[in-house]
Amino acid sequence: MANLRKMLAWVFCASMLAVAPPAAAGGKKIGKFYIVGMGSSPDLVTLRGQQVARRADLFVLESQFDRQAWKDYIGKKPVLFAPHLARLFLGIDPNTLTDPEQKTLAEKNDALRKDLVNRIHKAVTEGKTVAFLQWGDPMMYGNVYLLELLPPEVPTEVIPGVGAFQAGSAALKRSPVYGYDTSSVILTMSDWPGRSDTNDKLMATGTSMVFYTMHLDYPALFAQLQRAYPADTPVAVVSFAGDSKNQAIARSTVGKFLQEVDWAKLPPEMHTLFVGKFITAGQGRKDGVFHGKESIEKNHGDDLPPATGEYHSQPK
Repeated sequence: MANLRKMLAWVFCASMLAVAPPAAAGGKKIGKFYIVGMGSSPDLVTLRGQQVARRADLFVLESQFDRQAWKDYIGKKPVLFAPHLARLFLGIDPNTLTDPEQKTLAEKNDALRKDLVNRIHKAVTEGKTVAFLQWGDPMMYGNVYLLELLPPEVPTEVIPGVGAFQAGSAALKRSPVYGYDTSSVILTMSDWPGRSDTNDKLMATGTSMVFYTMHLDYPALFAQLQRAYPADTPVAVVSFAGDSKNQAIARSTVGKFLQEVDWAKLPPEMHTLFVGKFITAGQGRKDGVFHGKESIEKNHGDDLPPATGEYHSQPK
């Protein structure tokens, strides 16, 4: 028990040090820019995410809705907005565009992004903590371009969050990497012009797939799935993943989904589509995991207390 207390104390201290503001050699406080994953539901934010959000001096948000959702952290502190449309034409030189309307929008967004970067840079230079709060896990289709645009000398950190993939898998009580005769999962979204790894190519593997559903054309997608997967392949849609009040699951198969599920009324951008044998197969594997026996024994032994044969050790 004493060792457990020491370990917990070490974890707590380490977590506090991880979010403590750094200081320069002369004692001057150095600011930092954070991107914080706030979880798929407000009560799924991590401890480290909470700590950063509570001590932030300046916030970056994507919408006014976010300001309301995280008002307890933000209070009356200043907020910058990085709207979703600011991503349009990211990475494209406006001068290469020939369409006048597109060029105007590209120039507008380029100026907006540069202004955001300048404001964040200035705040960090002044010793402030800047937190860009985002739903779910920002590393899965989130907005991380500000990390790329800030000067390299600006201290930055990403605080991961519990995203729709993790929360949706938990709702299904199945791990998508287990598929009886497959051991992978592909996370993807709808196809777009110029994409090289199109979904029909990914489906050819026959493994588990998870679709983030922005702009998803369900009839077109299931026409592809029906060409690549058996009709009885399990399918599930998790809406509001991780939200204890609103979470909902709709189950079907590749062959019957369009008829059994009212897909047109699913909440936009608030549901995730899971496809694969893992939904019903569970963790059982075709070889019974016997192929990994030597590795398991080498790294874990038999995981039982020696000699006693008991499954639960008794506290002393």
